Amino acid sequence: MGKELSSCDFHLHSHPDKILFRHLSNVGNKSISTSREKSLSLEKFGIDENIFSKISFLIGICHDFGKGTDYFQRYLFETDLAIQRSLKNKKEYHHGLISAIFTYYILEKYVDSLNDKNILEYIPTIGYLIVKRHHGNLKDAEDEIRELIDKDVLEIIDLQIKSLDISELKTVYEKLLDGYDISSDIDTFCNEYRSIAGEILKNRRKLVKLLKGEQFTGYYLITLTLYSILINSDKIDASSIDVSSEIEISSELVDMYMVEKGFHNNESTINKIRNGIYKEVTENIEKLDLDNKIYSISVPTGSGKTLTSLSFALKLKARLREEKRIKAKIIYSLPFLSIIDQNYDVFEGVFKTVEIANPSEDVLLKHHHLADIFYRTQDNEEFEGLKSLFLIEGWNSEIIVTTFVQFFHTIVSNKNRSLRKFHTIANSIVILDEVQSIPHKYWLLLKQVISGFAKYFNTYFIFVTATQPLIFDPEKGEIIELVKNKDKYFREFDRVKLKINLSSIGMNDFKEIIESEVKKNPEKDFLFVLNTIKSSLEVFKHLKNLELDNSDYYYLSTNIIPKERLNRIKKIKEKSEKRKIIVSTQLIEAGVDIDVDIVYRDFATIDSINQVSGRCNRNSSKSYRGQVNIVVLKDERKEFHRYIYSSFLIDKTKEVLKESPSEIYEEDLLFLNNSYFRKVKDTSSEDESKELLSYINELKFKTLTSDFRLIEDKVGYEKIDVFVEMDDEAVETWKEYILIKSLKNPLNRKEKFLAIRKKFNEYIISVSKNDFSCEEPEDLNIGYIPLEQIKHYYDPETGFIFKLKPTMMCD
Repeated sequence: MGKELSSCDFHLHSHPDKILFRHLSNVGNKSISTSREKSLSLEKFGIDENIFSKISFLIGICHDFGKGTDYFQRYLFETDLAIQRSLKNKKEYHHGLISAIFTYYILEKYVDSLNDKNILEYIPTIGYLIVKRHHGNLKDAEDEIRELIDKDVLEIIDLQIKSLDISELKTVYEKLLDGYDISSDIDTFCNEYRSIAGEILKNRRKLVKLLKGEQFTGYYLITLTLYSILINSDKIDASSIDVSSEIEISSELVDMYMVEKGFHNNESTINKIRNGIYKEVTENIEKLDLDNKIYSISVPTGSGKTLTSLSFALKLKARLREEKRIKAKIIYSLPFLSIIDQNYDVFEGVFKTVEIANPSEDVLLKHHHLADIFYRTQDNEEFEGLKSLFLIEGWNSEIIVTTFVQFFHTIVSNKNRSLRKFHTIANSIVILDEVQSIPHKYWLLLKQVISGFAKYFNTYFIFVTATQPLIFDPEKGEIIELVKNKDKYFREFDRVKLKINLSSIGMNDFKEIIESEVKKNPEKDFLFVLNTIKSSLEVFKHLKNLELDNSDYYYLSTNIIPKERLNRIKKIKEKSEKRKIIVSTQLIEAGVDIDVDIVYRDFATIDSINQVSGRCNRNSSKSYRGQVNIVVLKDERKEFHRYIYSSFLIDKTKEVLKESPSEIYEEDLLFLNNSYFRKVKDTSSEDESKELLSYINELKFKTLTSDFRLIEDKVGYEKIDVFVEMDDEAVETWKEYILIKSLKNPLNRKEKFLAIRKKFNEYIISVSKNDFSCEEPEDLNIGYIPLEQIKHYYDPETGFIFKLKPTMMCD
């Protein structure tokens, strides 16, 4: 659409080193190329793929119209940084609002030229909202428009209109819109901008009425997709960083890996089951109706779902490319950092064994706050620091392994930084592993958003877990189960026996019981999973004081620095001559690939009980069943589970268990899980989801984000991040951090910090401000425990030392 002309002597700039024409042309063309890569189904909105691409293009070329003022040009080339900062705070030097009004006007002209303009009448207002906040976070739609009531705001626009370089802007847009006479439109805009602003304001009530009346997520998804395309295109051109290449990944990759590793030749019972599940899921890919876009893989823990889901996704990716010309990314999302690295290592191992010796980040990418800030392409182009972070945060890869927080706080967000990758989810294959960890109060909300992605943006979802929550109801055909014989697989597993005791007991009685058990079974590995830090520390110290022979002790909770936590998990997974006694909070239970003989679990919800059972005799390597003991522990006030789980979920768990025998075998777990989630689904309140959905449907972006928290702070008090100077590496890292904080240039400061961010975060824990008595370093907004004071505040074995409260918990 844009005309390739750049030889004219332009003087208006978008950035100090870039003329405005070139920037608008690049952003417009990048926007149109991004939108054309997407296969969309927006017929309901009167939008076909050509119209969507044209809308993206127009938003792209209009978003910086306001940079054509003398005010902005003066700000851009001011050499005195102090003066430049003062100019930045003056509204006449801003360009967002005037550009937004111009965008509205141009989109309205375009919509008026279409036959179905009534269907598209909301598009100009959406363009206004997008451009107004393309340098910030989105606010509530009605509030953004209401700002035009302010007379002072319009007076600022008056000043900006008078300072526009009209002549050059006409030349710029004539070249951008080759063959279209834009000159008269710019004159009209400059003469009638107040009435255009009045029209936007007048249409506010109509828009609000439309959104409230329809209560439809499609407007939200379209708005954020267009917003994401714009800000991504804008940032790519401003940074001059763009990585795009055709990377072919064989659909048979995991098949080849399985053969290479000899998995199909292993005749053990558990491998036969794993191979059966793998074969059933992957061999049916050609028979699937691709109009169904939401699937589940519901299989027992330890049955190879990581490799099975990856193989299925790769085969689906190949079929989508061949049949629907969809170039699908694979986004693999998990709830816990403790299993992110574990599953990423599995994927990396597949590539290293079969296809690529060392897969580059444009092939396989890990994205979370403890990951390395480094990006390399298949062509061996390397990026570090801010450039690397830019590519990582944009999910520039074929396969992305990331957290639930990254994924769900992208699809439910108003944040500019998060939403830059929103458009990448369109046409992707999203694997949601351990989905049972999603709070039930958000089921309806996420169901609607996920359904919208599937229906309108051709995104495919695979829900993977042993305990499938009823976010989508299989009985209503809302989700397609890929494992048709899942009942059979649950029956074939006979690895554990669960013993449930619903009578509450005190800690002293419990310590006597477990002391007897660990002494009576000197060859067996034990795992104790507790609900609170208080109880976990009490149990660990009691067991450690027994000084049992031939025993290694491990304590895990989030009051231990991440570096040590991951090291301990790694050691636990290694074979050893000594038996292991592990005491942990809930962080151990979901997905961490460890295998013990006997588990004691303080009472929890059914899904948590099932997950911790998956750590017992996981590989079916024992000649006997593993033993999982569920107990109800209490302190002097109440049962520990009451401090962290909702009464509603606990009550549903007890209802299910009271209907079951006191001893439960693995074949019974599927029925228990289904019964539990059915009770939760049928009797839970959907009020919170409905309220958040109303914010989504009414484009209340800011209100939505302030109320949505995937991970809640259950303890209810203010926390502080604390750097623990645990060892010599930490000492050097802290010195580097202090040096970086002293740098005056913000960009230089950020660049330098990114080089140490991974190491730095490995020593960070989060604790209550009330419990942190060590003096905080001035102006750093972070706690600090120096090496010479470590013994007073941090125990190398059990972590942060604080005055324990009954409500103190850990995840």
